[in-house]
Amino acid sequence: MCPSPPPDANAWRDQPWRRRPRSPRGPRGPKRLKHPWITAVLVIFVLLVGLGGLGALLDGGQKGTSGTTAPTETSATQPSENPHPDSPAGTTKPPAEPSDDPAATPTTKPKPPSTAPPGVVVLRVIDGDTLEVRGDGGVLPRDTVARVRLLEIDTPERGACFADEATARTATLLPPGSHIRAERDVELTDRYDRYLLYVWNAQGTFVNESLVRSGHAEAVLYPPNDKYWTRISDAENAAQQAGAGLWTACPEQPETSTSPPDSPDSAPDTPGRPDLPDGPPAGAPDVDCSDLPGPVWVGPDDPHRLDRDGDGIGCEAD
Repeated sequence: MCPSPPPDANAWRDQPWRRRPRSPRGPRGPKRLKHPWITAVLVIFVLLVGLGGLGALLDGGQKGTSGTTAPTETSATQPSENPHPDSPAGTTKPPAEPSDDPAATPTTKPKPPSTAPPGVVVLRVIDGDTLEVRGDGGVLPRDTVARVRLLEIDTPERGACFADEATARTATLLPPGSHIRAERDVELTDRYDRYLLYVWNAQGTFVNESLVRSGHAEAVLYPPNDKYWTRISDAENAAQQAGAGLWTACPEQPETSTSPPDSPDSAPDTPGRPDLPDGPPAGAPDVDCSDLPGPVWVGPDDPHRLDRDGDGIGCEAD
């Protein structure tokens, strides 16, 4: 008799009461993630990145519309560009050095250079041979208002024959505001602090000579200032021969005859000397009444022709 096989230990699994009926196979549902918290972290990270990109786009759009760059604070993650290692962290960057790029530097218009020509400036014409000018730092001190007496000439005194014409001619040659070139002689000034000068106007006309040649002035020499005497005296000879200006408009007064000493007509026509200061002496550069503070006693000689009515008193009020 053969021995029976040993019982199967898994035979109980195949029992009918252990089997569960299988339901018909339908559509599968979504699989559940094993680690949902990882998904949540990834979603949050993606949202943060997306929001950062959107903010950058909006910031860039604002910069493009406004045309200016707003100052930004130094990021904590970026190294500070501090040129001084001992300075505390977090300080702002120093201003950038100026660039050669014209677009990066502010457009400041340079001041246009001065176009005024150099030279002495005429402020006003006092009379035919006297000016008031402003110096340029050459012969005359810079920005100093000074009175100038034209050398080697003499125009009629104010109120005398042809004085207005001489003053008008000088104003035409030397209009106020114009620039002139001035040249000195041996003596720069006289006792009245006037500058003794030869003058050329902006057109290059030698004014001293021109006034004599046109008959608006006489040639008068006061040594040692004689640099252009030959030229100016030749101009007077030409004016006399042509009868220009004062040489025909103002005939010389006839000389009074000298009466005998015992004649009653020998008494002087001028009154006794009043209490007046002495007039300028002969030999000095010609003086006009505009150079004197008031009436002066010139006597019968009157070397500077200040006495218009022959009473011995010069520069009387009109």
